[in-house]
Amino acid sequence: MAFPEHLTADILSRLPAKSLVRFSSVRKEWQALIRDPHFISQHLNLNIAKEDQSGRLLVKYRCNVTRKNVISLLLHGTHGYMLSKLEIPSSVMDSHHLKLVGSCNGLLCLAHDKSAHLWSPMILLWNPAIREFSVLPDSVFDSVNDDDNVQLRGIAHGFGYHPLIDDYKVVRIVSLSCFGNAWIRAEVYSSKMDCWQEVNTFHFEIYEHSCTALNGLLYWIAYGKGDRELIVSFDMCDDVFGELQLPDLSFLETPMCTKLAELKQSLYLIVYTFSGRQREIYVWKMIEHDAEVFWKREWTIGPLLGIERPLGCGLYGEIYMESRKGDLVLYNPSSEEAKHIPICGLRCSLEVHFYVESLVSTKGQREVLQETNKRIM
Repeated sequence: MAFPEHLTADILSRLPAKSLVRFSSVRKEWQALIRDPHFISQHLNLNIAKEDQSGRLLVKYRCNVTRKNVISLLLHGTHGYMLSKLEIPSSVMDSHHLKLVGSCNGLLCLAHDKSAHLWSPMILLWNPAIREFSVLPDSVFDSVNDDDNVQLRGIAHGFGYHPLIDDYKVVRIVSLSCFGNAWIRAEVYSSKMDCWQEVNTFHFEIYEHSCTALNGLLYWIAYGKGDRELIVSFDMCDDVFGELQLPDLSFLETPMCTKLAELKQSLYLIVYTFSGRQREIYVWKMIEHDAEVFWKREWTIGPLLGIERPLGCGLYGEIYMESRKGDLVLYNPSSEEAKHIPICGLRCSLEVHFYVESLVSTKGQREVLQETNKRIM
């Protein structure tokens, strides 16, 4: 008596991605199931809903011995926290000049941050769970540097997913200048179309290059006209840039730095002092109501000693920070407790990114659907 297919699919959907990849060689039916878009979505949603959050945080840092960039999973076991190093596709990506653009549904977007590659960038999508990666096509404005007078001022990236169009997108923003005139150009890569397309922009200068992806939008902190500080947004459905106002920070008398973070499907702004030995940290939550944006201050933290800078927010409201020694600090604003996790990284090299294991292909949904249709026919 054959085992019911729907029960087989339900059991397999609860297994780790690495195990499913191994099982795909056992039976052709399982191989077809594991590559089915509906099964991939079911497997992803179950992983997202899991209560066990061990292995849900990626930690990127520059090793203080080899000076190479390292990406590891933070695991929480019976003996405390430990790091599990991921094997970066070194055949195509030099770990000395690695930039982790973002993490979304099991896919990591990596970029080469060496200046020689800014005009012809090396960008790839990587799923470490199934050991698959894809190098993105060439930029649509590779020839922008034909004029020797045009100078490159900076570059920023963003990576995310929009559920309405079921598409993963990479945004690349290049800041240029020539004889005192400054402007930017931006292009968007679609995994469905497997190509880049240039998009319209407005005048802004991104200075905090980390990007926050949330609900189909990407966010950066930037300067607008007149050096006015603002948040730049990008709608991945319509490929349109927009802007949001920051909360009133005029009451802060000391020099401050700002950083965006996500917590429980909401956008947060972290503001912190960067001078002196102590750090004072202020955290705001963005609230949208009737097409208007409001900011509510959630926490005031500190002064804290031994902290270099905040890194982001955790799934349970904790604040990730980097210590002056380069270690990772998990700070609970409610209990004011701090846990230090040794990293052995260079100072100011730490980054944290949410991660969930998945079967999502780096080759784009279009190719997966084409292969599925071929099997059906």
